[in-house]
Amino acid sequence: MPYEPNEIHDYDHDFYDEPSEFEQKLEELKGFLMDSVKKEHQENVRQLIKQNKELQEVQRNLEDVKREYNQKVVELDMRKRDLVYEVRKERLAELMSDFRVELFRASSTRELGEKCNKCNENRYINFKSPQGNDVTERCNCAVGRTVYKPTAHVCSSFENRSGKLIAWYKEHKDADGMRLEELSYSDAPRLIYNGEKFEDIKERYHNVYFKTEEECQAYCDWLTEREDKA
Repeated sequence: MPYEPNEIHDYDHDFYDEPSEFEQKLEELKGFLMDSVKKEHQENVRQLIKQNKELQEVQRNLEDVKREYNQKVVELDMRKRDLVYEVRKERLAELMSDFRVELFRASSTRELGEKCNKCNENRYINFKSPQGNDVTERCNCAVGRTVYKPTAHVCSSFENRSGKLIAWYKEHKDADGMRLEELSYSDAPRLIYNGEKFEDIKERYHNVYFKTEEECQAYCDWLTEREDKA
């Protein structure tokens, strides 16, 4: 049978069109690799989703922690302010332990005794001199005596001097407030009475202040009695 090139050509074409074993293995390997990559990708996606959920939980927990921290900071700041206030209040109470809005002081005045029957209504005696002239003389009952009475003094101002409270007081007569003649004058007590014996007090009576009117009245009575005996 003679050789015909076209038949050989057709046979070669068929031979090369059929996939070789190597190509089949290569395709299988590609398929395997693609499946492997796909599975790995899917696993990675699952892991990322899981991690994302975990991170969201961590984020929520972190927000809770931040809120708790901020709340604690606020509470500590409030506690700090409270402590500062308490310390200041205790210090102020210590500074003002002897402070009083109103104190009492002894003031002297002249007081007439009972009128005698030797003088007129103005406590003068009218008589004739040896030369026959009309003479007027002040009666002894008009001389009077020195008595002491409590006067109220209100705090007009105060200041802190090196940890010591210094207050100034002005006299007032009634609920209207300060006496006009006293508005230009105020005094800082040299001594606030604290139960001492009156005879042991060395300060002048007008430098001694009392926390109650009753104590001041007792001191005034003692001063008046001492004046009567002088």
